[in-house]
Amino acid sequence: MDPSEQQILLLSTILQLEKRARSAKDLSELIFIINNETLKCIRYRQAILCRKQRSGKIRINAVSGVDRPDSHAPYIRFIKDLLQHLARQPDNRVIRPVSEADLDPKFIAGWKEWSCGYGVFCPLISPKEELVCWVLFLREKEWEESETAIFERLSSTYAHAWMAISGRSPWYGFLQVRWVRRIIQTGVLALLIWCLLLPVRLSVLAPVEIVPRKPFLVTSKMDGVIDTVPVQPNQGVKTDQLLFRLDDTVSRNNYEVTRKSLAVIEAEYKRARQKAFMDDESRARISYLKARIEQKSAEIAYLADVLKQGEVRAERDGIVVFSDVNDWLGKPVVTGEKVMSIADPGQVEAEVLLPVADAINLEPGADVLIFLNVAPDRPLLATLRQASYEAAITPEGVLSFRLKVTIDPRENVARIGLRGTAKLYGKEVTVFYYLMRRPLIAIRQTLGV
Repeated sequence: MDPSEQQILLLSTILQLEKRARSAKDLSELIFIINNETLKCIRYRQAILCRKQRSGKIRINAVSGVDRPDSHAPYIRFIKDLLQHLARQPDNRVIRPVSEADLDPKFIAGWKEWSCGYGVFCPLISPKEELVCWVLFLREKEWEESETAIFERLSSTYAHAWMAISGRSPWYGFLQVRWVRRIIQTGVLALLIWCLLLPVRLSVLAPVEIVPRKPFLVTSKMDGVIDTVPVQPNQGVKTDQLLFRLDDTVSRNNYEVTRKSLAVIEAEYKRARQKAFMDDESRARISYLKARIEQKSAEIAYLADVLKQGEVRAERDGIVVFSDVNDWLGKPVVTGEKVMSIADPGQVEAEVLLPVADAINLEPGADVLIFLNVAPDRPLLATLRQASYEAAITPEGVLSFRLKVTIDPRENVARIGLRGTAKLYGKEVTVFYYLMRRPLIAIRQTLGV
C-alpha cells in the first residue's frame, strides 16, 4: 500500500473514530472508546485516563485492557503519583511527550521497573477551555510528530463529546471559580448554622394506656381464698351487686360450732338459776356461766361479721375492671389486696410510662398527643396533669416515671384498656440540641463529664 492510500485509510479511521465518540451514549462508553479504540489510529501499549477531584487529587478512572483497575495495586499507585506530578506542572494543559529524561528523579526507578518506555501526556480541553481529564498513552518506542498531531485532533473531539454527554450548564464554569465556590460554601455553612439555631419544641415518645379516672378499688376485707367471681371483665354492675365471694367453709363451721356451744352454755345457765335457791354451788356458777354466754355471743357476732365480709359487693355503679375470672378463682388473697376496680366509663384519662432514659423536663399542663393503636391517624389532644417524682419498674422491666394525662373533653371518650403511643412536648430548644441530646447524654455517661 503506497503512502497516499495509507493516509486516506488513516484519515478514514480518524473520521470513523470521531463519529463513534460523538455517538457515545454515556461517559462509560466514551471512556472505553478513548482508552481502547484510539488504538485503531495510533499504536500504543497502554492508555490510562484520570480526572482531577475537587479535593485536588487525581483519580484513575480507566486503564486500557482492564475492567476495573485496583487502586491498591503497585503499578496503579505509581501511575497515580506520576499523573499527580504531571497534572501540577505549568504545562498540564498542553499535549507533550514524556520520557525518562523528562521525569523527576523520584519517578525514574518506577518508570524503569514497569518498563513504561515512552509516553504522551494528553489533556482533553473543551471548546470552552475547560479541562475535562488527562490521558497518558505508553509504548516502547518514541512518538513521532505526526502522531502528536493526531492526538491533538482526537483530544479536541473527545473533549467536545465529553461535554456534550455530561451536559453541564453554562453556570458550571462560573461555579468552578475558587472565590465563587468559597462564597457558596460560606453561605451553605451559614444557612446550616442558622437552621441548627432555630427553636423547636423538645418532644419524647412513650407508651400510653387509657385508664379510668378516680376508680373505686375493690379489695379483699380478710384473708382467704376466692371461691366464686360471678361478674366478667368490663361488665356493668349496680350498687350492692355481688362481685366475688371468699371460701367460707372454715368460718361457717366455726360459726356453727360456736352457736352450738352457746346453746349448751345457756342450758347450763338456766339449770343453775333453778338450783340456785337450794344449792350454793349453783348460785356461784351463775356469774361464770353468764360471762361464758357473753363470750360466746361475741364470738358468734364476730364470726357472723366474718361470713358477711366474705361476700364483697359493689359500692357504686360502673363497670368492673380486672384481667380474667380464671386468674382469681382459687387464688389466696390477704386483707387489703386489690382484686378489681369499679370505673365510670365516661371518666377516663391516660397513663404514660416514660422511661428514665428518655425523660425530659415536663411541667403540668404540657401538651400531649395520644396515638392509639386502633386509630393511629386520629391523635387525641391531651394535657399533662401529674408526673411522679420517683421512678418504678414496669411489668416489662423498664425503669419509668408514671404520668397522668387528662384527655381533652372535646375528644371522643376512648375505651378503657386501649394502648398506643404518647408524644409529650417540653420546652423550646435549638435544633442542634434536639438532634444531639442523645449523643451528648451518651458522651457524658461514657466520659463521666
